[in-house]
Amino acid sequence: MRQLLRRLVAAGAVAAAAAAVTVGAPAQAAQASTTTHCPTSTSIALLPAGSGYLFPNLFTSVSACGFTNGGAPYHFTIDTATSNAQTPTGPHTYVVHNLSTVCSTVTVNGDSLFASGCQPG
Repeated sequence: MRQLLRRLVAAGAVAAAAAAVTVGAPAQAAQASTTTHCPTSTSIALLPAGSGYLFPNLFTSVSACGFTNGGAPYHFTIDTATSNAQTPTGPHTYVVHNLSTVCSTVTVNGDSLFASGCQPG
C-alpha cells in the first residue's frame, strides 16, 4: 500500500510540474510586418568611398504602392528604383530593377511615403 501511495504522489508531482511549465510559458507574440510592391521609388544616398547602400531611404506614393501599414519591418519590392547618390567623386544616378529592401520606419504624409533605415532584403 505504501508503494502505491508513493507512486501516486510521484505521478501527481510530475503532472503538476508539467502543468506549471505549460501554463507558465508565455505565448509567442505575433510579429507585425508590412509587405508592399511599388512600381517606382527614389532614394538619396551619401556614400563614403567604396561603400554604402544605394537605397538607405525610399520616397514613393502610397496609392501607387497600395500601402497599408501593418507595422515594422517594412518589406518593399520595387520595379524601378532610382538612387541619387553623392560620392567622393561627385553625384551619380543609379537605377535598379526589381529591388527588394527592408526598412525600419515609414512616415506617411498624404500620398507621400518616406521609408528610412532600409537594408538589402
